Amino acid sequence: MNTPLPPPPPYHHGTDPQYAQHAAATFTLDDYGSALVLAGPCPRCGRPMDFTVVKELFRATTTATDPAPTRAVVMYCTVETVYEGAPDGHTGCGAYWSLLLPTTHP
Repeated sequence: MNTPLPPPPPYHHGTDPQYAQHAAATFTLDDYGSALVLAGPCPRCGRPMDFTVVKELFRATTTATDPAPTRAVVMYCTVETVYEGAPDGHTGCGAYWSLLLPTTHP
């Protein structure tokens, strides 16, 4: 039995260091060759979401001293719900955060 989600919070454009920590612990990362898809619950509203990152935007060469460099990727809630108080035309709860992604993946 699935536990129902609590009512969505009102829209709030903002971040919190805990958002990145929660996303790092709960999101999965799928590599589709030309893009990465991160999937998991939004750290603010808890709704399931996907976030696509095109690899060409952060591809870098590696060196012997830095075998797995990382790039910061700014993510945001991509839930396709219009939250109370959201600006016209905006979906998602307004949360955003930054994650470090390796430029190479197994």
